[in-house]
Amino acid sequence: MKRILAFVLLIAFTVISVSAQTTDPNNAFRAGLAAYQSGDYALAVTQYNIAIAQDPTRGYFYYNRGLALTASGNTAGGLADFQKSNELNPSAQASYQMGMIYYQNKQMDAAKAAFENAKMIKDDLDAMNFYLGMIYFKQNDFEDEEKCFSLYTEHVKNNPEAYYFRGFCEAKNGKYPEAIKSLKYALMYKDRDWKFYYKMYEVYDALNDKQNALNNISMVIEIGEHKPEYYEIRSKLYTDMGDEYRASEDMAKARELQQTGAATK
Repeated sequence: MKRILAFVLLIAFTVISVSAQTTDPNNAFRAGLAAYQSGDYALAVTQYNIAIAQDPTRGYFYYNRGLALTASGNTAGGLADFQKSNELNPSAQASYQMGMIYYQNKQMDAAKAAFENAKMIKDDLDAMNFYLGMIYFKQNDFEDEEKCFSLYTEHVKNNPEAYYFRGFCEAKNGKYPEAIKSLKYALMYKDRDWKFYYKMYEVYDALNDKQNALNNISMVIEIGEHKPEYYEIRSKLYTDMGDEYRASEDMAKARELQQTGAATK
């Protein structure tokens, strides 16, 4: 009789344990995470659906399902989940993901609002500062752009584009020594990009530093496109520096390129 009772209790305990496991949303959530990390986004969504059905009050359930939906190409579903996540528990990460979806869809005003919301919650979210800086750049808001790229480059040291855009807006804001420093950092990580040298030329030209302006426009000619206007710029610099021979050579090259271009149109 005791053996029968023990067996019945064992069965009851097993049933209760299995029932608890199947109704615990954390189990489904963990299964969803494992599926997402392995790249099985469809299974991840299925598991997150189970977790949300069992407990629809946790914002991070929706956030993680949003990541899986976005990764599987369902950006509309991902956006809805990030919005729901923010309704339940506002987070910089959810706002950032919303901003990225808007940014990729070229909805710049919506992206800007989402990134700014993320920035208010957590100002050191690096990628958000980069993309928000790009939006400010496209809107010619160079003061806010400078703030974003300054914050970004405080934490991320090896992104030449970030240093370039930081230098670009510093120059626009009249901070020429700071712009030169940022552009030199950009060139340290990517020294064969002619647009970096062209911006350096513009900064040195604004400072009336003829020699450094000449050095940088020469690099544009060396590694960039051979456009007549670049030779014209260098010709003027040579003239200003008293080198009439090289100035005339560059003007001749500019005319040659102009004629070649006209002949091929």
